[in-house]
Amino acid sequence: MAAAGAGWGGLIEMTRMLSILGQAVRSLLTSRDIALELLIERAMDRSDQRLLRLMTKRVAVALRLQRDKKVVHSEQGPGQYMVWQIAR
Repeated sequence: MAAAGAGWGGLIEMTRMLSILGQAVRSLLTSRDIALELLIERAMDRSDQRLLRLMTKRVAVALRLQRDKKVVHSEQGPGQYMVWQIAR
């Protein structure tokens, strides 16, 4: 079984997430904000709360892996969310 985020699909998704983070240069985004932007980019139903929760979890996992590689930086955000930005 392939590792999470492996292959072209993982690379494309990570590129999209980093692009969203890069556009928000001056602000920190939560994993939920990034997941919502991905749903909008994909023209998916953004009012589907179950889908949004699933995408939020997937985004959080992918960003944690990138944090371990020092690509992104996280801080504690509102509630249980982490806020993210590209590491500089």
